[in-house]
Order: sequence, then C-alpha cells, then structure tokens
Amino acid sequence: MPRYCFTSQVDPRHLDRYRERHAAVWPGLLIALRDAGWRHYSLFLRPDGLLVGFFEADDRDLAQARIAATEVNARWQREMAGLFARDGDPDRGFEYLPEVFCLADQLRAAGLPTEGC
Repeated sequence: MPRYCFTSQVDPRHLDRYRERHAAVWPGLLIALRDAGWRHYSLFLRPDGLLVGFFEADDRDLAQARIAATEVNARWQREMAGLFARDGDPDRGFEYLPEVFCLADQLRAAGLPTEGC
C-alpha cells in the first residue's frame, strides 16, 4: 500500500491546544478517516510547530477527497484552522514529501525476512 508523508506548520502559540484536540479526536472523525481509506495515520509535532504526518492509502487523492466531502471533517477543519500558522483549510496546506527509503521494502528486495517491520 502506498505511504505518504506530509508537513504543515502549527502556530507555536497554539501547540498545547493542538495537542489537546488530538488527544481525543471525535469518534465520528476517526470513523470517517478510516472509511475514507486512511490507514496507519500518525501525526508528529516538533516544539517549533512543524507538523509531520504519515498515512497509507490505496489512492492519496481519493482518500483526501473522500474525507474532505464529509461534514464531520469540515467541522473539524474549521475548529483547527485557527491553530495553524497560515490561514485557510489545514488539509489543503500539506506539503507532501517523496519517500526515499523504506526498510521493509528493501529487506523484501534483498530477499531478507521482514519480521518486526
């Protein structure tokens, strides 16, 4: 399954609020993300506000379009918008990064076991 990594920028003044909101994401949004095709989705936040996200999806654009079409995501994005360094829909501000290394892929290519990956 394809893997995707992205960055965004949380306003450093709002890091605590951002962490609080993500410590208890609405169950309806969790279900919507899952049903839209987002898998193994994680977010990482640096002290200066750099946000790094990772997820897997069969089709990134389709998964993004599916979640964007939900009412629960629209509500969540409105609540989160003020926590980011730039104005607008946080989901549209992602900068995607190309993958340059994957341990499991290289182990498989070398014919080596991938247990624990």
